[in-house]
Amino acid sequence: MKPLIGITTGCLCGIGPEIVSQAIKDPRVLEICTPKIFGGLFYKKMDPAQCGMASMASLDEAIKAAMTKEVSAIVTAPINKSHWKAACSPFLGHTEYLAHITGSKSFCMMMVSPRLKVSLVTTHLPLFKVAGTLTAEKICEVTRLTKNFLDTYNSPSLHPEGVTASHPQGVKRVSRIAVCALNPHAGDSGALGNEEEQIIIPAVKQLQADGIDVTGPLPADTIFHRALNGEFAAVVAMYHDQALIPIKTLDFKHTVNVTIGLPFIRTSVDHGTAEDIAGKGIADHGNLVEAIKMAVNLCRK
Repeated sequence: MKPLIGITTGCLCGIGPEIVSQAIKDPRVLEICTPKIFGGLFYKKMDPAQCGMASMASLDEAIKAAMTKEVSAIVTAPINKSHWKAACSPFLGHTEYLAHITGSKSFCMMMVSPRLKVSLVTTHLPLFKVAGTLTAEKICEVTRLTKNFLDTYNSPSLHPEGVTASHPQGVKRVSRIAVCALNPHAGDSGALGNEEEQIIIPAVKQLQADGIDVTGPLPADTIFHRALNGEFAAVVAMYHDQALIPIKTLDFKHTVNVTIGLPFIRTSVDHGTAEDIAGKGIADHGNLVEAIKMAVNLCRK
């Protein structure tokens, strides 16, 4: 029996309605699930506050459907964070809002591609706030969530097409998690910053004491290369761009955003609202198809 997957259309003034309209007619989607749409299916020019309110309302409906098990999972099309701000929302992204509404205290964003998985300790923050937000407790929390995800879902079937071919050594089941440093050269023993010595190393030691196969902190300029070569099953990154630049550069088309720690499965596209091309009929719905396929595969697990 095919699962019922809830799909939100995101900001109506972006490409969300367009790519959802295409995805729900795509044989790759219809063969594996039954879509249920939340939100409008047509591009609509709106002022930012109206657009933000509309996308939040459709998300609320999808969350309710997931919490009552009307749908097996939800997949979200992109929203414009400034529109949520204009609508007076204190939440600047899906991840934080979903956690708040569902009462999820332990959660994180993970970006998943066929060859790389990266979890984020901090998400939508200005860069100058990252160092002051990091704590050993948060690093431990995200690493444990990542381990739980790997233990539950880690399988080539998450990306059924091209996984083996895309990996130079074939599919490898590796459990080890690598924790990324914050500063260049992992701080160079404090010469380039003390966050490694004071925050990240204590977190890694605590995780190791708890029996988790984790190593770090490792410099960001080499950690992803090592993960791609099969040394690590996942990387825990300290901030947004540290995680998203390498994975999107590696495989933008197949990277999917997964929220770990919610009481239901939620995936999303890895791109924005692209309002410059919205309503023109040229947006590519392929990444949304990948997000839907990921949601279905996670449901099967």
